[in-house]
Amino acid sequence: MGLKKRYLAIIPILGIISILSIKDPKTTMTNLDDLTVRTNENGQTYGSNLAIESHSMDENGNPDDLDLILVEADNGKTGYVYKEDFYDISNQPKNPEEAVAYMEKLEKSGDRVISVYKKDGKNVIGSYKIGSK
Repeated sequence: MGLKKRYLAIIPILGIISILSIKDPKTTMTNLDDLTVRTNENGQTYGSNLAIESHSMDENGNPDDLDLILVEADNGKTGYVYKEDFYDISNQPKNPEEAVAYMEKLEKSGDRVISVYKKDGKNVIGSYKIGSK
């Protein structure tokens, strides 16, 4: 299946023209069902970050909305990543010194790859690359 692109709009932003495009409409995440927060059989919430009206934070300042966040995997499949993996919650700095060390580590390590799951949060269907640059 080739990657056909449909150009949606040309938007001038601060003097820069941006072209928004999407892949073949059959594989995009524009379905209205994707904007509904649901709960899977394991009690985990899943859906698109676009479905959240106001992002709340937990006591550590981490997003407290969805357990599984909708993404498109590197293989083109639509699935979900764990919030903890997406935001790298376990490695977030707690002070300025840790923040500097964390940023230096990200610059050296390059891309971070996390697993993409079906809505059950168990079955891996692909991977998702998070770039540091």
